[in-house]
Amino acid sequence: MNKPFNRNYHTHCYLCKHAKGTIEDYIVEAINKEFKAIGISDHAPLDFLEDRSLRMASEDYPLYLKQMKQALVKYYEYILIYKSLEIEYFDFLHKHYENLLNELDYLILGQHYIKDNNQLKSVFKIKTYAELKIYKETIINAMRTNYFKIIAHPDIFLINQPEISEEVLSLCKEIILVAKEENVLLEINANGFRKKKHDRNGKTLYQYPRKEFWKLVKDMNAPAIISADAHHPKHLSDYAISEAQKMIRDLSLEVEEELVLD
Repeated sequence: MNKPFNRNYHTHCYLCKHAKGTIEDYIVEAINKEFKAIGISDHAPLDFLEDRSLRMASEDYPLYLKQMKQALVKYYEYILIYKSLEIEYFDFLHKHYENLLNELDYLILGQHYIKDNNQLKSVFKIKTYAELKIYKETIINAMRTNYFKIIAHPDIFLINQPEISEEVLSLCKEIILVAKEENVLLEINANGFRKKKHDRNGKTLYQYPRKEFWKLVKDMNAPAIISADAHHPKHLSDYAISEAQKMIRDLSLEVEEELVLD
């Protein structure tokens, strides 16, 4: 039997330009669903990516902090509220991550790009083993910094792999091993269940989560957590959460319920 899903640490709002609802909308919904904690973790501003993806604008970040402060004052008696951002890792931004962590409770790594031959490429388009290896190395380098508490959809790089070879599984194992060593939570991202399925070589697959990856997580006893990756307040408690819970039940995979902050 699944334990109740009553903490979500991966939550977006209207500031990222592709989610619905205000910060307060999500907090009120979480309180109504008797949640114990919620982390608001919108897509971080990164000016050099603004022409590539929808994310919070730099000028809106002070507004985000202001709205979070107001929410903490208004609702602190009812629910634990955390300030966070989902952000990509780039090796020239160390000072930026450190500055963000002076203002926030934690960071989520959501690696939506790799850097190949000094060019950025979306993870949704990576296909070759060389590209998959770059993703693996990027994720591992990020985890080694200790800036990130959660790795969002770590299996997203498998999106164009209808069959996962032993060679690619080895890359997965490297990611999972470092997550275990660094005690970084690997996220079972429920938003993948809300997305359109892929038809790959006659097989219907979710873009993510990929069971092959999560079976390895179970076998290697690495830390994992379910996240709603909510882009609408109703996503905090919907069928996608039930699908994620079913997946971990089928795999006998134990997941963390609470994010422990230092």
